[in-house]
Amino acid sequence: MTRRGTARTSLPLISPQKPQPKTMKKQQTCRSPKINQQPSKSVYTMTSRDFQRDTNAHVEVIAEHLKDFCCINFFQAAIMHNKHLFRGRKVLDIGCGVGILSLFAAKAGAAHVYAVDSSNVVDYTEQIVSDNGYADIIHVIKGSMEDIVLPVDEVDIIICNWLGYSMLFQAACDMVIYARDKWLNKENGIILPDVAKLFMAAIENTKHKNERVEWWNDVYGVNMKCVRNFALSEPCFQLVKPKQLMSTQFGVKYLNMYTATKKDLKFRCKYMLEMQRSGNMDGIVTYFHVYFSKSHTPMGLSTDPSVWRTHWMQTVFFFDKPVYAKAGELYYGGIEMCSVGNDCDLNNMELSLEMFSGDPAHLHLEAEMRWKLKPHAAIINERILEKSETSGKNKIAKDKKQINTDKSKTLLAPKKSVCVPKEPTTKTVVVKSATIVPTIGNYSYPCNVTRRNKKSKEFKKRLNSF
Repeated sequence: MTRRGTARTSLPLISPQKPQPKTMKKQQTCRSPKINQQPSKSVYTMTSRDFQRDTNAHVEVIAEHLKDFCCINFFQAAIMHNKHLFRGRKVLDIGCGVGILSLFAAKAGAAHVYAVDSSNVVDYTEQIVSDNGYADIIHVIKGSMEDIVLPVDEVDIIICNWLGYSMLFQAACDMVIYARDKWLNKENGIILPDVAKLFMAAIENTKHKNERVEWWNDVYGVNMKCVRNFALSEPCFQLVKPKQLMSTQFGVKYLNMYTATKKDLKFRCKYMLEMQRSGNMDGIVTYFHVYFSKSHTPMGLSTDPSVWRTHWMQTVFFFDKPVYAKAGELYYGGIEMCSVGNDCDLNNMELSLEMFSGDPAHLHLEAEMRWKLKPHAAIINERILEKSETSGKNKIAKDKKQINTDKSKTLLAPKKSVCVPKEPTTKTVVVKSATIVPTIGNYSYPCNVTRRNKKSKEFKKRLNSF
C-alpha cells in the first residue's frame, strides 16, 4: 500500500453531525412583528431613522407649529377669553404635541385635561407639564385614538388643531369624529374649533410656475419634459400675494364638526368665478377660514393671502397651459376633492377640476386637471426667500437713507470759493459694473461691489457739486 493510502487508513472515522436548527439573532427576534421584546424607545434615545418615521417628534417640526403665531394666538384667545366654558370641565386634547393647548386649558380652569398623542413627543410633553406645575391636572397618554383607554366615560370639551392643507389634506378630522362619537358629552359637549370653510380663487403666478414646472423643459441642455408632468400634478404650498388673485373667492366646502361624518371629508361641487382683472390665469389657489362658534365673542382664523402667514400657507394648483381671462368674464365648472381608494385616508388625497367659459349653451373647455396632494418639503426655502427679500429691501432703504443724509450735509455745509478739492492720490475708487451673486437657486443677492459702486457714484456727484 502506498504512503498515500496509509495516510487515508490512519485517519479516524468521524460520524457526521446532525444539522442543528437555525436560531434567530437577538436583533432579528426583536424586529419580528409577532415578538415584541424590545421596549418602546424614548424621544431622548431615538436615532435618525426613528425620526424619519416619527417626524412629529423632531424639534424643527415642533418649532414650526409653535412659531405659527396666528394659529397659537387664535387657540389661546379662544380658550382664555372663554374661561367660563372650561372652568371645572374635562378636556380631551387630540394630537397634543408638546401640550401647549392643554396648558392653556389648565390655566383656564379645567378640572382634568387628557393630552393624547401617538408620537414620542409625549416625552417632552410630560416634562413640560411637570415643569409648569400642572402634573395633577394634565394627564399625558401615548397612543392612537382607537387604542387608548380614558379614565373617564365622557369629556366635556375636545380641543384639536384638526385643520390641514386645503383644510382636509393631512388633517385630523377623522380622529375628532371618532372621539366625538365615543367620549364627547351628547348634550352640551364643545369642540374647539368647530366650523371651517374652504375657498378657491383664480391666480396669476407665472414666475413661480416657470421655476417649478416649466424649468424641466430644458435642464442644462437636457430634455426632462417627462418630469414636468409629475411636477405639474403636484400642488405647491406657498405664500400668495393678494395682487396675484384674479377673481372673487368661492366657497366650495363647509364643514361642521358637530354633525360631520367620514363621508363628509370629501366633496364635489359646482363653482363660478368672476374675473376682477385681465391677465393669464395660471391656476387656482385654495385656503380656508376656521371659527369657534361657541365663543361669546366672534373667534376665527383665516389663511387667505390678505392676512398674516400661517404654517398652512396657501395651496396653488397650476394649469398645464395658462388661460387668458378678461375682467368681468365668468368661469365655472366642477371641483372634487377625495381620498385615493375606498378608505378615508386624509394623507393620500387628490383634487380634480373642470373649468368652462362662454355661454352655457356652447361651453368651451378651458382646463381639465387632476392633482395628487403630497407632503410638502419647501417651508424652509420659502422662509429663506422671504427673509432674503426683506433683507434686500432693508439694505436698499438703508443705502437710500445714507444718500439722503449725505446730500443734506453737503447742502448745509458752508461753501468756500477758494477751496479746490484735491484729487485722491493713494485711495482710488474703481468703478466696476454691478454684478449679481446667485445664492439659492435662481434667487440672487446684490454683492458688496454694487454698494461700493453706489458710494463711488455719490462721491463723484459730490466732487462735481463743488
